[in-house]
Amino acid sequence: MKMAENKSNPNGKLRLHEEVELPIDGLPEFVQDYINEIVRVYHCPIEFPTVAVFSAIASAIGKRVIIKDGAYTNRVMLWFVNVAISGSNKTRPVKEVLRPLFDINKENYDKFDAEYKLWKADKDRDEANPPTFDQLMAGDCTEEARNKILQCSSHGVLGYYPEIKGYFDDMDRYNKGGFVDKLLRLFDGDHILINRKNDPKPIVIVDAFMGILGDIQPGLLSATFGNPQFMENGLNQRFLFTMPQILEIPDRDTISPNQDLVSGWSEAIRQIYDLDLSDWGVITFSPESDKLYGDYFNVLKCKKNEILRTHGDEYLFSLYSKLQIQAQRLAGIVHLARLINSPQSYNYRQVSAEEMEYTIRCMHYFEKSAIAVYEILCGNAPQRSNGKQTQAQIIRDFNKVVPIKNKTAFAEAIGKDPAYISRLLKS
Repeated sequence: MKMAENKSNPNGKLRLHEEVELPIDGLPEFVQDYINEIVRVYHCPIEFPTVAVFSAIASAIGKRVIIKDGAYTNRVMLWFVNVAISGSNKTRPVKEVLRPLFDINKENYDKFDAEYKLWKADKDRDEANPPTFDQLMAGDCTEEARNKILQCSSHGVLGYYPEIKGYFDDMDRYNKGGFVDKLLRLFDGDHILINRKNDPKPIVIVDAFMGILGDIQPGLLSATFGNPQFMENGLNQRFLFTMPQILEIPDRDTISPNQDLVSGWSEAIRQIYDLDLSDWGVITFSPESDKLYGDYFNVLKCKKNEILRTHGDEYLFSLYSKLQIQAQRLAGIVHLARLINSPQSYNYRQVSAEEMEYTIRCMHYFEKSAIAVYEILCGNAPQRSNGKQTQAQIIRDFNKVVPIKNKTAFAEAIGKDPAYISRLLKS
């Protein structure tokens, strides 16, 4: 396979993670060209437009296609968070990649608005069945609104949240902590039945599908994903993080993106969204790709067994379990990216060995990023502000001088979760 040229560092202005970088060479050539064009114009890390491309393709497909592996089924639903400092241009490149979805969403709203006005003007209208908005993109909203969006959406929804901490804060405020359990269920993509106290008609969400794409600053990671509940219940591990290392901000540039690539990308996403996929059934793995996935699965299994034999870190154990699931979902997205080449004649319904090999390389990147995030949450990574130590660093330094023998009592004394203190001191 020929490695696609990486144009993300044309002037030496921007370097990414030295150890590992999210690859794009397994995507169709046109998609590679488009990603590189976004990087060239907006001088952003290649990770930002790449995960936006994954999200856009997955959202255009939505819940209409499933991936089947023996007894297990998955949809192409993934949750991404870009972690980078403020001013590193996290938002604009992602919005450009998602623009076709915003355009489709606007068209769907205009159609709904016209139908609603006609319905409202009809004196004999059916009050119990007003027109509904087939919403594709979602931002900040209450849980009730989100459920209604999911119920009425034909494809599913992409929740796009610049500064994802605000989304978590709002949802926690609206729902007094209960939204986390609902997010955990939403990740599984199953049917969701919601009964309300004063509403005789339950809300039924069939094959719930909600992708998530957001960003956050490194300094806000602990305040967001360091929540003890998130650390313990597996919510953090359901996200795939990118963590590019930005060493220098490039000079101002006035170049514009290639309009042929921009138009081609918009047309490709629209074609995928409009495709009739009612007879698709399932996507499976070819024997060769199944072997590659099995090898990757077993590598993660060995890491989980090592955890059980040694330090018993439940966070990492859960991380490796979720990576096994996320690899299948990403493989489905990579496979379906071929629709961009031939949307009308594409009939191959098996993930190839080449697609799986590329997927696994992407998963290696996401694994390293997830561990880097975990180290920050546990206080390993230096998180300094104005020369001050973080609380985690202070606790570790204290433990070096005065060993903390009763972690539970210590945690209660400082108002922290005992599992967090135990995990911090172990790591």
